[in-house]
Amino acid sequence: MDVIELLFRLALAFTVLLVLTRIMGRKEISQLTFFNFVSAISIGTIGGSLAIDASLSVRNGLIALVSWAVFTVFLGYLDIKSKDVRLAIDGQPLIVVKQGKVLEGELRKARLDLDSLHVLLRKKNVFSLNEVN
Repeated sequence: MDVIELLFRLALAFTVLLVLTRIMGRKEISQLTFFNFVSAISIGTIGGSLAIDASLSVRNGLIALVSWAVFTVFLGYLDIKSKDVRLAIDGQPLIVVKQGKVLEGELRKARLDLDSLHVLLRKKNVFSLNEVN
């Protein structure tokens, strides 16, 4: 692959990734679900392959990127419309503090330690477990 083709692929991959991420919607890093995280990594990997893998045709790379984006948007739509799909994709929410008491078992399921829980609570302006119902 010569330099001109590489630059073309890089510009194309960047532009397509930018457009697709705008279409797929914005989420702050702190609000990413596991599904959003996996989807973002996959789209980035496909975009990187489109940019530098000479064995991948530009057409097939674009088809893969657009298809993955459509798949992600479709599952996001189903996630909004169906509680069962939402539970399958995101999992069951866990209650780790109830009436000011830390539920150790739920904390272990969430793979959180007590310090991380306190950090998350402080981000929500909660400075005492007694404030949590």
